[in-house]
Amino acid sequence: MTARAHGELWTASEAEGVAATEAGWFPEVYREFEDRLLAGGEHAYPCHFGAHGQRLGQNSFSAIDSGPHAAEVLAQVLRQYRERAWEGPRRQSLVVFAGPPDPHARLADHQAWFWSLLGELMELDSVPWPEDVPRDPRDPHWQWSFSGEPWFVFAASPGYRARRSRDLGPCLTMIFQVNRVFKGMGGATPAGWAAKERVRAQLTRYDTIPPHPDLGDKESSVLHKWRQYALPDDDSLPPRDGCPLRGLSRSSGPSAHSDRV
Repeated sequence: MTARAHGELWTASEAEGVAATEAGWFPEVYREFEDRLLAGGEHAYPCHFGAHGQRLGQNSFSAIDSGPHAAEVLAQVLRQYRERAWEGPRRQSLVVFAGPPDPHARLADHQAWFWSLLGELMELDSVPWPEDVPRDPRDPHWQWSFSGEPWFVFAASPGYRARRSRDLGPCLTMIFQVNRVFKGMGGATPAGWAAKERVRAQLTRYDTIPPHPDLGDKESSVLHKWRQYALPDDDSLPPRDGCPLRGLSRSSGPSAHSDRV
């Protein structure tokens, strides 16, 4: 990465410009990501909404380097994106590439880094925890939250072998979405369930392993959402109370510090 590009928030068109003109590792990982989402035919990406948003230029992008300040940089990006996410197209996502690229990275290492970043972000957060979101990750309705906002987030990594849909290029890639994305499309609604069934059918074609059980029923779509954040590369099931962030419940501390930023 270049110093100028580190930790900036880009629109899709700005990311295209950076990928075309900047040195460093971002152009490689951005092109790889785009190629995978926009592939056609038998290689078509299974999530229609993700591919559609990329095709229409609705997504936002950022990139961070590993290091002691990675979470602080990511926190600034998320605060900026949170304001953008409630304007414009509803089904937009923030795509964060965490580098440098390592196409041979171990899935366990990337997932450990992913959970570590989410935990550090919670500790850095100075905004009160959303009142309608449980604070304890063991609660079935808990959802990872930051800057007063509940988010759906998932990790992609080149460490996936069987679950190819979670390999979006040579970096740890994190996708962040605010709840507005799912308005009227929640897993418990008819429209949401139909969309999920369509994705599951495409996952069966795209991956070399059946869709994970946590993606497979209406209850799993709305409860224990953290289990979808960093799927295993097999059908193993973590314990219901096994969220890696369970020791960081926001019962006190930063939640009382300041107003929204």
